[in-house]
Amino acid sequence: QKDVIQESLPIIMWLASQRSENGGFRSSQDTVIGLQALAKFAELSNAAMSKRTELTIVIGKGRSNIRKIRFREDNKMTVKEVHLTPEVGKYKIKWNGVGVAFLQMISEYHITGKEYEPIFMLQAAAATYKGLLTVKVAFRLPEESSSTMYLLELASPTGMVFTKSLVEGQLQMTDGGFSVIKRYDIKRGGQQLHLYVDPATKLKDIELNIPMDSKFDVTYRMAAQVSLIDYYNPSKRQTVFYSMDESETGFEKY
Repeated sequence: QKDVIQESLPIIMWLASQRSENGGFRSSQDTVIGLQALAKFAELSNAAMSKRTELTIVIGKGRSNIRKIRFREDNKMTVKEVHLTPEVGKYKIKWNGVGVAFLQMISEYHITGKEYEPIFMLQAAAATYKGLLTVKVAFRLPEESSSTMYLLELASPTGMVFTKSLVEGQLQMTDGGFSVIKRYDIKRGGQQLHLYVDPATKLKDIELNIPMDSKFDVTYRMAAQVSLIDYYNPSKRQTVFYSMDESETGFEKY
C-alpha cells in the first residue's frame, strides 16, 4: 500500500494545485470528484501510518516572522489557518515529525496606478417596462473564459421585492436576455435575486429588464447593489449601484 501512495503522490499534488483559493475546483462536478479523490488519498495514507500523527509545520521569513502549525492524533482531520505578515520575499516551509498534511498558500494583492476596463461592462438603472417598475441590467461576458457559471446578484430597493411570478414571466421570454438564465433563486423574502447565467451563450451584449413589486412607498431610497460574479472564481466580479430616484437615461456604449 505504501507503493500505491508513493505512485499516487504526483497525481495528488497536481490535483491539489487545481483548487481555487476557496478550496473548490472549476465546477460543482469537478469539486465533488476532486474532493472525493483527496479524501480517499487521506484515508489510505492515514491507514498506512505505522505511528500516531505528531507533525509540526513551520512557516517563516527570517527570524522574526515565524508561524507554527501542529497536528496530533486528536486533531489531524482539522483545517488550520495562519495569516502571514504581508512582506515581499521568500517564505520557508519546514516540517518534522510523523504524519501527512496538505499545505496551501494563498496570496492576494492589488495593483494600483493602472487603468482597467470593467470586467463585465456591467450597468444598471431603474426603468419602466410594460408598466412595471424594473431594474434594467446590461452586461457583456468575456469572449475567452473558462468559467462554467456566472452569478448575477441583485438587491431590491427598500419597499420593493422580487417575486416568483414576475421573474417566471420574464423567463418565459426566450427571444431576449432572459434566454441566458439557467435558473434563479429569490432570497431574503424577495429582497435579493440570484440569476445564474449560462457562459456558453452566443449573445454578445445581454440586457435584462427585471420587474419588482412595490410593497410600500419610501422617500429617498438608498441605492441598491447589482453584482456579476464568476461563480467559481469570485475574485472576478464587478459591482454597480442603481437608484429608483434616478431613472434610466441610456446606458453607456462600450
